[in-house]
Amino acid sequence: MNVYEAAKKAIEYVRSGKGPYLMEVVTYRFMGHSMGDPERYREKQEIEKWKEEDPIGIFRKTLRAKKVAAKALDEIEDRAMQDAVKAVEFAEASPEPAPEALFEDVYVEN
Repeated sequence: MNVYEAAKKAIEYVRSGKGPYLMEVVTYRFMGHSMGDPERYREKQEIEKWKEEDPIGIFRKTLRAKKVAAKALDEIEDRAMQDAVKAVEFAEASPEPAPEALFEDVYVEN
């Protein structure tokens, strides 16, 4: 809820024409850097501690506890999962890019 309140304040500030606004939100990466990352560099307790403090998880629990938007949250998660599955299927069915494509769209020309 603190993140929500801070974001609301930032949006009001910017929309009122007072200029840009910088927000730093400290977060944590729950999973490894890649599928091959054995994550030997941190303890499971550390990950669990951060999960308890995760703003998205806390907000979701708050909404569920207040019986607000539970069905909508489930629908959004289902849609997101379907989109992710479709994206993976599309990627796996797509041809491999040519090696020279690695250098496309790296720099902007004025």
